[in-house]
Amino acid sequence: MRAAVLTAPGKLEIRELPLPRPERDELLVKLKACGICTLEQRLYRGAMQMPLPLVPGHEAAGEVVEVGPAVVGSYVPGTRVALDLVTRCGECYYCRIGKSNLCSNRFKPGQRVLGGFAEYLAVRPSQAYPLPPGLGFDEAAFTEPLSCCVHSLKKLKLAMTEDLLVVGAGVMGLLHLLVARCMGLRTTVSDPDPSRLEAARRLGADFAVDPAGSDLGAFALDITEGLGYSACVVTSPAPEAFASAAAALAKCARVNIFTSYESAMALPLDANEIHRRELTVTGTEGRLEEDFFQALRLLAFEKVDVRPLISARTSFSTIAAGFEEALSGRSYRVLLEHEAP
Repeated sequence: MRAAVLTAPGKLEIRELPLPRPERDELLVKLKACGICTLEQRLYRGAMQMPLPLVPGHEAAGEVVEVGPAVVGSYVPGTRVALDLVTRCGECYYCRIGKSNLCSNRFKPGQRVLGGFAEYLAVRPSQAYPLPPGLGFDEAAFTEPLSCCVHSLKKLKLAMTEDLLVVGAGVMGLLHLLVARCMGLRTTVSDPDPSRLEAARRLGADFAVDPAGSDLGAFALDITEGLGYSACVVTSPAPEAFASAAAALAKCARVNIFTSYESAMALPLDANEIHRRELTVTGTEGRLEEDFFQALRLLAFEKVDVRPLISARTSFSTIAAGFEEALSGRSYRVLLEHEAP
């Protein structure tokens, strides 16, 4: 089978690899679509390290082609599935207390991790979520990033009709917006890029604000009757993005740092403000199995339409160009679509 193998930062090779042999309790899946996520982009740039060579890709969907004899679920060849490819050990402290997103062994050598940039992949049944009729593979490939946004907004303990500020209108900011709409939140999206603000408006943002060209704090007070935003999620890694949001928060506001930073970033927030205004600052990493299941149901129920976020499609033969497009800053999500053999 063909696979795109990352051999060094900036170097992807299309190789012929042996077809995976599933264990008795595993499924063999023919992959159909996989997103080029921020994680893969960081690996490609060398900003994140994993043991190489490696087959990247974790935002994936495909079709079951073989079912191990010990699989107890209702999978049959032809079952279409979304795949959870950031594996958890199920044995460490965090897995056992229901925080599998913080698994101590996620990326350790010996773990089968990622693998979505290949034609076939063997997975545990718990990693495969059956798709409803009518949901395409391209859309299903968004289940993983969408689930991270579900986890993020649940961490903020939001109540219906609260005012939410989403800082950053990249693909993850816009996915947060789509989930927030399902939750009955009035949502402001903040970003300095006019084209991204327009995308946020098209996707249903109640307000879209350029923080560089306006006073976000004053805007927040104006639309919330002097209160400010009761919740905020930061999806942009720009340090000034967090600073602009801090000035727009209400008392008792909750802030989730969803983005990760490639270097240490001190919070631009006075500890006295946290104390006196009873602010809560938290973070989220990845998602839980329940979040993945709920994200797929949002797609299945047609509550969330991710199709406007597909900026480009690539193939094994053009994957280097696909990565360049994903890294260009022009795109939301670039999908690797697996060609027929």
